Amino acid sequence: MWKSLTPGMRYMLLGTFLFSIGSLFIKIAGERIPTMEILFVRGVVGIGFCWFIVRRAGVGMFGSRRMLLAARGIVGFIALFAEFYAIVHLPLADAIAILFSHPVVVAILAWVVLGERLNTKSMMAVFTSLVGVTVVCRPSFIFGGAGSNLDPLALTVALVGVGFISVAIVTVRTLAKTEHPAVVMFYPPLIITLASPFFASGWVFPTLVEWAMLLCVAIFMNAGQYFMTRGYAIESAARISAVTCLEIVFAAIWGASFLGEIPDSWTIAGAVLIIGGTLAIGRFGRDEVKSESIQDS
Repeated sequence: MWKSLTPGMRYMLLGTFLFSIGSLFIKIAGERIPTMEILFVRGVVGIGFCWFIVRRAGVGMFGSRRMLLAARGIVGFIALFAEFYAIVHLPLADAIAILFSHPVVVAILAWVVLGERLNTKSMMAVFTSLVGVTVVCRPSFIFGGAGSNLDPLALTVALVGVGFISVAIVTVRTLAKTEHPAVVMFYPPLIITLASPFFASGWVFPTLVEWAMLLCVAIFMNAGQYFMTRGYAIESAARISAVTCLEIVFAAIWGASFLGEIPDSWTIAGAVLIIGGTLAIGRFGRDEVKSESIQDS
């Protein structure tokens, strides 16, 4: 199976797996440690991680398109905070199901901003995934008494996070064509390290076990981000959308195995719709690329 994947898909699979482990540690560490404090440690370690890779690659630390890189850093900071907050305050499978609906928003943004095609079938796939998000969230004004008992603030933050994650990915796809992946990765932890102390409150001094968990968050999340960035740099979002969906599966496994969080039927149904819609977007995107290649030949 591994050999059947393209290099970009392999990078994305590895990055997705590492990211899922980092999400589990975020959930556990967030039981006592504030979200912004977890994010700060992630940022500090991220700077060191990127510095090491950039030095080995022999490229400039700050890149050439610094304004766009800085904007990517600010967007990444907001996206990561929303992601961490949602993971801490929602069941892991629900949080990841919502957050990893971002390929749908990426497809819409790529259509609007990058001029990539979004045909009728793709639009139906987008609609299917959005229905899946609605099923997971189950707002009471639609579902009435069957509405979810999930934290409304955490749901709102998660949905806002989806938007910022999508903008960050579109920016990464633009920057990765001219910048080294570690340079693209450097700006979010830089902004996080500089800004998070100004937005934080109620910081606590971690125990030795919590320090270990924070370091695991930083290591796994930064490593996962690095491999995912490399995947986006050499592969289209459509081709690797199927791989990103595995994050939802990993989250359900970790939540059930380590946190005692068994997804209910609503979460499973919504996740299936989200995965189905994302897979369809990827398939239609590949079909469209093949069609264009035939026409050009």
